[in-house]
Amino acid sequence: MTDLISKKMIVLDLDVSNKDEAIETLARKIQEEGRLNDFDGYIKQVKKREEEFSTAVGFDIAIPHGKCIHVKKASVAFARLKNKIKWSEDESVKYIFLLAVPDSEAGDKHLQIIAQLSRNIMRDEFRRKLEDSNEIDQIEKVLEL
Repeated sequence: MTDLISKKMIVLDLDVSNKDEAIETLARKIQEEGRLNDFDGYIKQVKKREEEFSTAVGFDIAIPHGKCIHVKKASVAFARLKNKIKWSEDESVKYIFLLAVPDSEAGDKHLQIIAQLSRNIMRDEFRRKLEDSNEIDQIEKVLEL
């Protein structure tokens, strides 16, 4: 995932009160790296997807995503929240991986990213490192797996 994420798209102990605020904060990080064509269009797509079906995947983790023309370059932004927030009626989250994938790569690239993240999320060691790492450099190394 080294080409998908940069240090500037990793936020530790993010203090937000709801899902929309978390998504917008992470999307802004992707935008600041020049990876979106249209911030508002991308946000609209992510929120629409989230309304259709929650992206909480268990283990206090959510993987919201947008596959659309508003994305220039496939990206993953990550946040570890200061406090858990309610993500869906049944789940709260503390870790968020926000995916942005251009329409042109929506099939393969999107599935590859989700598959790799899913494999990692299932590993206790991966989740422990997300919680215990105190530096962005450490998190970046964890996400390079």
